[in-house]
Amino acid sequence: MRRLAAWTILTGTFVLLAVFAPGVTAFAIGSPPGGFVIPVGSTASFTNIQFSACNSLTWGYQLNGGSNQVKATFPGGCGSGTASDVTIGPFAAAMTLRVFLTDNHCSMTYYSDGTPVDHVIVSGTNPWLLRFRDSGGNCEIRTTTATNFVGCNFCVNLAISDRAITVSGTNVSASEAKPFTGTVAAITDPDTNATAAEYSATISWGDGSSSSGTVSGTGGQFTVSGTHTYLEEGTYHLTVRVTDTDNPSNIATATPTANVADGALTATPSCAATSLHTYNGRTATFTDAASPFGTRSDFSATINWGDGTTSAGTVTGANGGPYTVSGSHTYAATGVFTITTNIRDVGASTAATSCNTVDFSFAPGGGSFVIGDKNSGTGSSVTFWGAQWAKLNSLSGGDAPRRFKGFAETPKVPACGIAWTADPGNSTPPPDGPLPTYMGVIVTSDADKDGSATSGDTVHIVVVKTRPGYAPDPGHAGTGTVVIKVC
Repeated sequence: MRRLAAWTILTGTFVLLAVFAPGVTAFAIGSPPGGFVIPVGSTASFTNIQFSACNSLTWGYQLNGGSNQVKATFPGGCGSGTASDVTIGPFAAAMTLRVFLTDNHCSMTYYSDGTPVDHVIVSGTNPWLLRFRDSGGNCEIRTTTATNFVGCNFCVNLAISDRAITVSGTNVSASEAKPFTGTVAAITDPDTNATAAEYSATISWGDGSSSSGTVSGTGGQFTVSGTHTYLEEGTYHLTVRVTDTDNPSNIATATPTANVADGALTATPSCAATSLHTYNGRTATFTDAASPFGTRSDFSATINWGDGTTSAGTVTGANGGPYTVSGSHTYAATGVFTITTNIRDVGASTAATSCNTVDFSFAPGGGSFVIGDKNSGTGSSVTFWGAQWAKLNSLSGGDAPRRFKGFAETPKVPACGIAWTADPGNSTPPPDGPLPTYMGVIVTSDADKDGSATSGDTVHIVVVKTRPGYAPDPGHAGTGTVVIKVC
């Protein structure tokens, strides 16, 4: 409540008591038409009641246009004084209120809404300062020009309370890096005539950011909603602060919780189709639904190599992704292995993906067996060693020398595009065995006698799954099935 300052001014017919609200510089004639409004459940308080007049004065109030309720009568005789504070309410229904002053000398009553004549000035906002002037010696009963008087014969402060609003939180379920839009709190106002425009709301989202909330609803029941994006998963504690703009002291808060789920991970296999004894490279790629806000260090990976062993994978990629998982592993034996990559976010999201690699070796001891390019399709049954090699292998560049049995001595480690050579006769003796189950084999389109040696090109390298029966004697053919092309 504002503190009032008062002093008296002696005139020829009455004494004016000048009363002002500190900081109030603008004045209005009368209160809102029809009077002030007291909301449901609210009270009206009259304080700092003072008078200074020569005429006898009576003050009171009127509710909903009903009868005047007298609260005090001040004696005449050019005196001054005070009266007791008065509080009315709370009320079960909204009320209109007018304050009145009756000049008993003139039998004239003036109301706070400026009727019937302008003998009252209302200044400020809730609480208001009401300053009435009596009729003086002239007993004015009609509108006058006396609208700028600086004192008052009767002064009163009026404060209309609001029943406290209540706010309850509504817990939030959101996903990391995805915009959340929804309700965060509910408002209950005992004043069923209140409108959403009477409230303002601020939402502190619990991650250091805040924004204005949107209030909607009618009939005393309202909701606060907002939009926010959490950059990280976790549990956040919000604070929703609601202010009744009609009465800034009527404030309520709620503290709902936001449960923000970790962004989903999506993994894609990315294995090398073949590996030569040692696998070294990527096994998977993945993305995080939290992109572009994700951090690479949030992720870890484990690689199951398909032979009963596991190791940690290395996650690479710029923050925000996409990311790559890589690893290195040496297989004890050749074979087809299913590599499974398991990825985990520190926020508990996981993803897994699998792919196959064919681990192979070339012939033991160096060098390689050779097959014709017309026999090299995946799934083809081939003969890579034996007395009938030239007959059983077809080359697009022509027939091979009949003496070539299928083993090239050089290079020691074959590669696509690198020519091969073999010694004359039955060729350089091939390995004694056993051969790898999955063995790399040269594919040639041309095999020619070059002096005493045989040579050819390497158009491809394929992996052949070998069959039993091989021996270095050309009479024990080496056979198998083409599984996959390496290059």
